[in-house]
Amino acid sequence: MYKVLLIGEGGREAAIAKSLHESGAKLYSFMSFKNAGIARISEKFYIGSLLDFESAYKFAKENNVDFAISGPEAPLVHGIADYFEDRGIPFVGPRREVAMIEGSKSFARELMRKYKINAYPEFKIALSLEECEKAIEEIKDYVIKPDGLTGGKGVKVLGEHFFNKEEAIKYCEQILPLHKKIVIEERVEGEEFVLQCFYDGKTLVPMPLVQDHKRALDDDKGENTGGMGSISHKSHLLPFISEAVLDRSLRILKETMLALEKEKGLKYKGIIYGQFMLTRKGPLIIEYNVRFGDPEAINVLSLLRSNFLEICYDIIEGNLSEKKIDFEKLSTVCVYLVPRGYPSNPMKDMIVEVQEDKIKELGVELYYASLKEVGNKLYTTGSRSLALLAKSEEIQEASKLCYKATAYVKGELFYRRDIGTEKLINKRIENLKRLGIL
Repeated sequence: MYKVLLIGEGGREAAIAKSLHESGAKLYSFMSFKNAGIARISEKFYIGSLLDFESAYKFAKENNVDFAISGPEAPLVHGIADYFEDRGIPFVGPRREVAMIEGSKSFARELMRKYKINAYPEFKIALSLEECEKAIEEIKDYVIKPDGLTGGKGVKVLGEHFFNKEEAIKYCEQILPLHKKIVIEERVEGEEFVLQCFYDGKTLVPMPLVQDHKRALDDDKGENTGGMGSISHKSHLLPFISEAVLDRSLRILKETMLALEKEKGLKYKGIIYGQFMLTRKGPLIIEYNVRFGDPEAINVLSLLRSNFLEICYDIIEGNLSEKKIDFEKLSTVCVYLVPRGYPSNPMKDMIVEVQEDKIKELGVELYYASLKEVGNKLYTTGSRSLALLAKSEEIQEASKLCYKATAYVKGELFYRRDIGTEKLINKRIENLKRLGIL
């Protein structure tokens, strides 16, 4: 039986842990706090900083793990794969140099431009307030993106988060000292979707498409979050995304992987995630991520029929084969329950009570995320607390199941009530029709 070290403690990591455990792995977990679900299925766990690579490696070595995998992006962007591999422990995830595709938005955009991967909005890179002001004047209808990692909460859009040039410059003034560079790019209209793939350095294997719901409130209102929930369709497309769009998106990711290898002289291995916007120009890349999405990992891993442990080994050894990876033909809906006040002023250290048996009876899967377990009680930490995942033939059926399960979670939490509903899906379709895309 293979021993695997998992880095991280959120809902995404709970899904990775479950898939590894069900694939026959002995799980060892390195977390910044005790996630009850992950701890329960781990042989051992260690609490520490996810960027303390020395302690993580020491824990792995003491337990003779066969390989390691990181859920979150920060360890990868800071070089955890390099640290482990240089000391003899294989890692499922890219080395630091190629993880820059997520770690630096300016690097990602310049790579696309250099290698003529024509799937990006018009953009400017600014290193000073004067350059920010010039870019804002030239692009006019724009989005402002800090260059580094922001946990999915740093992107601000004209007309949604600020309403004039003065407010935009003020935001640039806030983030420039932290990020050194700012990407200011054209705001594009359409519908977002996510394509996640396994990649072993030569073979790119797609997973079912997912759509995340970033806004905190129903009807896509409120602040940007890490993701309030997500949907996938039994066709492995989406109700508003065609096979042709998927094929084009997959080509874009393949071109990116080849460009990255040429640029850095290094093969990318692990998970690659393309966040796309379907526009009048076709699918455009909004950003790349170097790991599973959260919550998107929960959707796709719940559908994975193939042995996840074997897939991880195939990534390490460069033996991926599309024929060997199979996903159930079912629709999924994932809903996150989050602390009141999330994301800007979340209630912390509040007790949450969960009737696990009742949720299980409904056939709904439960993934603990940012709930720390202390003395057999669960407390909010300030980030997303737990995810519920339902599978069914149709998205709307899965949605109803998911929301039924919320009755068995008590605490100072809230959640969006429209994820996977017919009304919201129709809104997506009507939006694309209005833009002349469908």
